[in-house]
Amino acid sequence: MDDTPKTATGDYRLEVWPAQMIAGLVVAAAMLLLVHGVLTVYHYRVEELDWIPWRQLFDVDEENNLPTWFSGLVAGITAFWLWLQANAARDSSDRWALHWRVLAVGFFLISLDEIAGLHESMNSVTETTWAIPGGILALIIGLSYFSFLWNLPATTRNTFILAGCLFVGGAIGVEMIGAPMVEDAMPYNLVTLVEEGLEMGGVILFLWALLKYMTRHRRGARRITVDVAVTD
Repeated sequence: MDDTPKTATGDYRLEVWPAQMIAGLVVAAAMLLLVHGVLTVYHYRVEELDWIPWRQLFDVDEENNLPTWFSGLVAGITAFWLWLQANAARDSSDRWALHWRVLAVGFFLISLDEIAGLHESMNSVTETTWAIPGGILALIIGLSYFSFLWNLPATTRNTFILAGCLFVGGAIGVEMIGAPMVEDAMPYNLVTLVEEGLEMGGVILFLWALLKYMTRHRRGARRITVDVAVTD
């Protein structure tokens, strides 16, 4: 028997508790980063560990493992909620609907990059680090979104900016710091811990601010309810 709640029109209703979801994501991110750090220190200071399964499975600088899948999932969840926000903005004739839509696509591409390792592939075919064009692109996007951010509530605007600084600081700033250290194994692995931690933290913080924004007109609201249309 299908116990999934339905709306009066027969569509499905999705209910999410933002505080619990964000808390779960924060705990999961902290555990993944902690495991990477512990395994790194143990490997280089106590006893060498086999690459498979321990280090490969939890190394935040590797692809196709738990940290990258988690990062891709969080970015994908954020893209999903941005898409819903873009739909709501379009339905209410909000002038910023397209900006929300572009953000949704951007986070989808971040999710795809985390899972497929697109920027690592770029680094493997060119001597120029991807961080340079990435930094230029981040600057262009930031400038193009100035009016959009200015028209957001102050708390949302400031949190979005902080989240962006954390993500860009990790993805570009810390990566450029760590690149020359690649031959110095333990310091490099600890720097990647900071890099990925900032990236994860930035996306989770952005998601938190987005969900708070989506409930801004519901005083005391602790959950978000979304009707999802299902066609035969």
